Amino acid sequence: MTRVAYLSSLYPAPSHTFIEREIRALESTGIEIIRFSVRKPKFEEIIAETAREELRQTRWLVPPAPGAFIKSVIWAAATRPRRLVSTLREALSGVRSARDRLKWVAYWAEAILLAYWAKRAGASHLHCHFGNSGSNTAMIAAKLAQLPFSITFHGIDLDEPDRFRHSAKLRDCAFAVCISDFGRQILLAHNGDRDASKVHVVRCGFEPIAPEAVIALPARNHIVCVARLSPEKGHDTLLAALGILKRRGVDFTCTLVGGGPLEEEIREQIKDAELASVIEMAGIRTPAEVQAHIADADLAVLASYGEGIPIALMEAFAQKRPVIATRVGGIPELVKDGINGRLVTPGDEVELAAAIEAVLSDQAAAARMGESGWRTVGEQHDLKASTLEMRKLFTHAVLRASQA
Repeated sequence: MTRVAYLSSLYPAPSHTFIEREIRALESTGIEIIRFSVRKPKFEEIIAETAREELRQTRWLVPPAPGAFIKSVIWAAATRPRRLVSTLREALSGVRSARDRLKWVAYWAEAILLAYWAKRAGASHLHCHFGNSGSNTAMIAAKLAQLPFSITFHGIDLDEPDRFRHSAKLRDCAFAVCISDFGRQILLAHNGDRDASKVHVVRCGFEPIAPEAVIALPARNHIVCVARLSPEKGHDTLLAALGILKRRGVDFTCTLVGGGPLEEEIREQIKDAELASVIEMAGIRTPAEVQAHIADADLAVLASYGEGIPIALMEAFAQKRPVIATRVGGIPELVKDGINGRLVTPGDEVELAAAIEAVLSDQAAAARMGESGWRTVGEQHDLKASTLEMRKLFTHAVLRASQA
């Protein structure tokens, strides 16, 4: 049986339900998944029962379990002393500042524990979601454990290729996955075509709701935004656009679903803009509750400054809701302007306000866009097809490693 160690910087997490979906789908094909998280999840944010079950199966590296790190160092020193030293030397190579050297020592320390646990669990491959700091840990751990490894790149994690050593990761990995054609183009533009054959596009899989289960548009001018409350999601632009609509006398309400570091700041912005009567902050919700909020809306909006292909838009399409999103990252691969939604310029609240007003004022067109979006998700983001592609990549990587 193929056993894959799965690592993410934070897992489970409300914004990482797509990883949970991928893991469970892979397990249904016979792949065994061993779950790891770099950081300890925030228990108060794990509210869905399926996520709590994932938490029970997940080991985190920071903070480590009592005595686990010491055991891992003893194991590494006893079984692979040269690799222990060489991986530290390689991690620190070219690092100039004391702060960055300390960071890479931390990645190396995390990697020792990850390698130890992965080997003890009988892992035959190591996979990491996101090409950020978690993939630093994964790259070192794979070398220490002598396992093939791979990375899924999403979008915003492609912005700093030098900082996160993407060239080295592409050189050393068994394969890399991007969730969009745009992501693949960016990754190769930064790192050259030498490793192009290693980079595959596997779109996030999703299961559309059966047509007969979809609720018709409620026709009450209700907007939903499902997004983490963090700077890149563009809530400032959305609030500015909603302020414009209110001043014009447009009738609407809006629900913001999600939590994050900007929660209090956004509350203050809503209060200062006198939007509290029309905007509800729902906070972190379970997947079922998120679906209910989408079903209650006529329109889903995402005003992000940077993205891969957001799951939130797929969730809206799955319920035949039209969307308005910014023309960034891989979003134009999913949202076709005027066909299944509207695309706007990031940071342009005037354009966003006009698009929202146009969609809300034409329910027939909104319904047609939602119907088209439902078909788009089924055609481009089929969960079974994505799962089988990932399974093939894992099994081929393990086979190649066993023959090397």
